[in-house]
Amino acid sequence: MMRVLFLFLLTMLLGLMIYLKVEMDEAKRASNETETQYIAEEYTISESDDSGYYGASKDGKSIYFKKEKIPDSENIESGDSILVYFDKRGRIDGPVKIEKTD
Repeated sequence: MMRVLFLFLLTMLLGLMIYLKVEMDEAKRASNETETQYIAEEYTISESDDSGYYGASKDGKSIYFKKEKIPDSENIESGDSILVYFDKRGRIDGPVKIEKTD
């Protein structure tokens, strides 16, 4: 009787692990699809002030963003090139992500 119960519990645990694996793969796929819903634009930092950075793109667009949008690991200075990611639905909420290019 104990063997049957033990085998039943192991089977249930295996089933749960398989289910979680399938769900994690689905979440990862959905996450990858979400990443492609952004547009990236390249800017060169022209100057900075106490609260943020000013930049310009090669096609004449300008941008200003606050220092809070930059990850702490990034050290951005005047003359640096950055990639700014915006939501494809519009730029109304500002940059989604900002990263320094090499």
